[in-house]
Amino acid sequence: MDSLANRLRIAREKAGLSQAALAKLIGSGQSTIGSIENGRNQGSGKLLQIARVLSVSPEWLETGRGSMESVQGSGFANVAAAPVGERRIPLLNYIQAGNFADGGQNFTMAEVEYLLTDLDLSERSFALQIKGDSMRPDFTEGDRIIVDCEISPRPGDFVVAKNSEEEATFKKYRLISIDERGKEIFELVPLNEDYPSMRSDQHSVQIIGTMVEHRKYYRRN
Repeated sequence: MDSLANRLRIAREKAGLSQAALAKLIGSGQSTIGSIENGRNQGSGKLLQIARVLSVSPEWLETGRGSMESVQGSGFANVAAAPVGERRIPLLNYIQAGNFADGGQNFTMAEVEYLLTDLDLSERSFALQIKGDSMRPDFTEGDRIIVDCEISPRPGDFVVAKNSEEEATFKKYRLISIDERGKEIFELVPLNEDYPSMRSDQHSVQIIGTMVEHRKYYRRN
């Protein structure tokens, strides 16, 4: 694996993707992947996106240094890699995620980045990239989460909710009580104590979905 071409081919085949499938997931043409794998193209501007789709270390893909595994893996020496599924999950921004609080909507957007997952999720699932530091230290800006809108949260789960500004917010779900009509009174709690909590009986908040996967990316300064 002494060349980018070989490393990309091995990672792509391990993920079970054809050149065309990988190209589609990064919003490019098959010729782009083909030209990298035959050594004519060094993949400038595409390697980080390719590494994320294939769940491999960007540094390993580009230079061959370090482990092939992304930060979620633990190396191939003594742990078998989990299979990467073909299921594509749209990566939404916070405004788009807020718009999907309505259960009648689904994700049929053509021009959007996708993540691959092997999880068995409902059709109303999406990915979101963490912004800000309200959920530190567990969640860092740039991390990505996958959310299923059909899963009701349990106390202690992490959820995406819609706030009064019609935008999504990511917080920990804490059940406070159940009123006489059977309605849950809950609190959305940041992990960073510098930020305030929001109670459902004091603020306009609506649960969109429950986090089912957290993808943490290590970055060098």
